[in-house]
Amino acid sequence: MKVPLSWLNEYVKVDDIDPRELAEKLTRAGLQVESIDTVGGSPLSELIVVAEVLEAEPHPNSDHLKVCKVTDGTAEYQVVCGAPNMRKGIKTAFAKIGALIPEGEFKIKKGKLRGVESFGMCCSEKELHIGEGAAGIIEYPADTPAGALVRDIAQLEKPETVFDIEVTWNRPDALSVVGIAREYAAILHRELKLPPVDFTEVETPVEDEVKVVVEDTVKCPRYTARVITAMTPDAPSPALMAKRLELCDVRSLGLAVDVTNYVMLELGQPLHAFDHTKLKDRTIVVRDARDGETMKTLDGVVRTLDPTMLVICDAEKPNAVAGVMGGEDSGIAPGTTTVLLESALFECTSTKYTATKLGLASEAAYRYIRGVDKDLADFASRRAAHLLQKYGGAQVAKGVIDADFRAQPLNADVTLDFERARKLIGIPVGNDAMVFILASLGLVPRAQGPYAAQRTVAFGIPSWRYDLSLEADLVEEIARLYGLDNIPDTMPSAPSVSPLSDAPFQARCRVRDICLALGFSEAMHYSFLSKKELDEFDTRKAAERLVIPDPVSAEYAVMRDSLLPQMMGSLGRNAAHQLESALLFEIGKVFTLAQRGGAQPVPAEAERLALGFVGPVGREALRRRAAVTEEETVLWLKGAVEELVLRLHAGRVEFVAEDHPAFAKGASLAVKLNGRAIGVLGAISAKLRHPYRLTTQMGLCELELRPLLKHVGEVGRVSAPPQFPLVRRDIALVAAKDVTNAAIEKVIRANGGAALTKVAIFDIFKSKDLKDGRRSLAYALEFRSSERTLTDEEVGETFRRIVDALKATAGIEVRES
Repeated sequence: MKVPLSWLNEYVKVDDIDPRELAEKLTRAGLQVESIDTVGGSPLSELIVVAEVLEAEPHPNSDHLKVCKVTDGTAEYQVVCGAPNMRKGIKTAFAKIGALIPEGEFKIKKGKLRGVESFGMCCSEKELHIGEGAAGIIEYPADTPAGALVRDIAQLEKPETVFDIEVTWNRPDALSVVGIAREYAAILHRELKLPPVDFTEVETPVEDEVKVVVEDTVKCPRYTARVITAMTPDAPSPALMAKRLELCDVRSLGLAVDVTNYVMLELGQPLHAFDHTKLKDRTIVVRDARDGETMKTLDGVVRTLDPTMLVICDAEKPNAVAGVMGGEDSGIAPGTTTVLLESALFECTSTKYTATKLGLASEAAYRYIRGVDKDLADFASRRAAHLLQKYGGAQVAKGVIDADFRAQPLNADVTLDFERARKLIGIPVGNDAMVFILASLGLVPRAQGPYAAQRTVAFGIPSWRYDLSLEADLVEEIARLYGLDNIPDTMPSAPSVSPLSDAPFQARCRVRDICLALGFSEAMHYSFLSKKELDEFDTRKAAERLVIPDPVSAEYAVMRDSLLPQMMGSLGRNAAHQLESALLFEIGKVFTLAQRGGAQPVPAEAERLALGFVGPVGREALRRRAAVTEEETVLWLKGAVEELVLRLHAGRVEFVAEDHPAFAKGASLAVKLNGRAIGVLGAISAKLRHPYRLTTQMGLCELELRPLLKHVGEVGRVSAPPQFPLVRRDIALVAAKDVTNAAIEKVIRANGGAALTKVAIFDIFKSKDLKDGRRSLAYALEFRSSERTLTDEEVGETFRRIVDALKATAGIEVRES
């Protein structure tokens, strides 16, 4: 909400406080000032003042310059000036260092003219854009006070400071200038002045001019109507009113409409002005709309209504959607001289439902939805009549139609326990101080003071404070007005020892740390997504998915049963934005329907870890441009999983070839931990990469998290560094395409004996010369004994045994040894 400070100053004095300090005080009291804007006004700053010339001597190095001494009444300044009318005794405009001169838009700085220092500038009218005089500097009358602002002397428009205030949903009372003024009156301990509402009435009774019937007293607890029997046709709005509306982003549309908008912004009570002559039989009926009834609103759109909506009608048809927007047929038009002023109280939820269903947003609806002051309708109506009479010569019919069905009291009293309030706030605020703070906000103590000896006091809640219904609400008001900065920071003194173990939390932190150390960045996705995303990835377990009964949209219709579709989407979008490579991981839950012994499957959840990357993440700089193969992608991802399992002390990990619909053929592996399948990894198929226009490979892996965490906290067994040298042997072989690395390693280890400590593949070679999909593999074998140095003969015998075993294995041909 925008609040011009000059308007605010009419109701509480704030013009003696710097706007930034004002904003800080309001923000600390709970209503945040989002921005401070300066609008319009003269460009002349406070550094351009009237100064008296004390001396004017010829410049030693110039025949037309003068070295002068001027004073602004508080200090003296040396100035070099070349104006022909510069002389001792005159008063002129003087710009101090730092002032911005409009002509040429330059800032005054300390300078030297022909070797003499100058600390400012004496100005002409043209230079300051306040006149056409350019022949010399300005000469003011002798009685002009030195130090006066030039913009004030020239009667230039002052700039307007406007606050843009964020009003939270529970503070509708602050959606007005008077509401903000009431806050400042309480914060600054100053008097609040309300706007005048006096006017004279003609002898014609209002009952002769209009009849009001309220059929739905729940949706409309109060309806007031005043009639302007005559006013100046097409009277213009005063300049100040039009300017204030403009500062609040409201267009000026003529006096009658401007007054209703002005009062709404000023007091927070929406009003509506009807052309009285257009109301059939001079009747107002507040009722529910008929099914299928239509009305053209002020925005020119024909709206179809239904019985859930409250409308304002004449004797025949609807003329306004209650609390939301008026109708075009009964609105104020050029030449209107008779006006019916509506000021009413409409129920919040009904207004919200109607505005949402019709797709209508208005300032009136915004206030009604949050809650308008329950006792403001007549006061606001009188304020509007006052302004119409003052600026439009309005003749107001005698009296007011006030159909009042409000329950009494408007707000229930709330009792405050002083001691409990002190404990909640944490500082010793006195009883009298609490009562003073609440009274400054308009609350009425039901008991007489002094309050020091009283334990509790009940307070009457003002009609504009919907949000005060509990004792805790009063305590909050006391704390924010007393000053949250005055509440000291204290650490709890009572030790708290939780019986719960934080081991699961620490285990997950360990997984995150390892993933970050491996170069992955953490990603987080929603737990629901579309059926299409899941179907594109894998449909094999579609029947076990958990479908949301009434999703907000089809994009969020299914609870995810895998982390991989969203991981693929995030990586694909990164790559589509020309990111060469990206590594992501996510720890999250998946959801399925599981059979738990009953007839119907029940929802179940499990926690999983997803890893993914795109691009040449495992290569050094000189090889990053070469195409990445599916095999390379799978090996990189396999290495990351092995490192993760190793650091988590999770046990023995195995990889078994397994087809998956989302991965390229022959480029996916099932992951087993200690003999149990816990996940899958592989290179994404070209079909799934195509929407992201990926020319490189993408690798994904998903693992059950629980098995990985079983041994996180265990300390590994410590072994002494080897004392005896190792012996290395390399072996190269050609293997058929169906012979896996795991099968080859199994043969090698089975025949290597206790001395074989390590088997590592270090080269894979494919060539057209190797037909039928065969490939050449090279392994490094390391032999070492913990008791003695191995001889060449011992290693050679073991090595030959390994070679013989490999040769005897189907699909393997040993090339060299």
